[in-house]
Amino acid sequence: MEEQKSETQPQATQTTATRIVVYGKHDYILQNTETLLNRANYETTGFLEEWEVEDHIRMNPVDGLLIGGGVEPHDRQKIVEFVKTEFPAIRIIEHFGGPATILPEVNKAFGK
Repeated sequence: MEEQKSETQPQATQTTATRIVVYGKHDYILQNTETLLNRANYETTGFLEEWEVEDHIRMNPVDGLLIGGGVEPHDRQKIVEFVKTEFPAIRIIEHFGGPATILPEVNKAFGK
């Protein structure tokens, strides 16, 4: 006899938010940037170290990488090369300047 499936079974929730890794050099700026993006319905994960960014991208689905202006040039170059080579579908947003331009830059990168 075939068992009927209950229509009330919990369904796995799937996020539709754009997932952005934020890479910065100052904790308070990183937190403020994440808060700003989260309020705009982006899903963020922030890191202060380049190796943490690489590990996270390898292990999790990521749509974009926002690199803050405080990131050292050699670290910036290394992470950009890593993403372009191994994960070319990830959009890279290099941010320089104040917080007022973060959201427009990210929205532009994702066509919003």
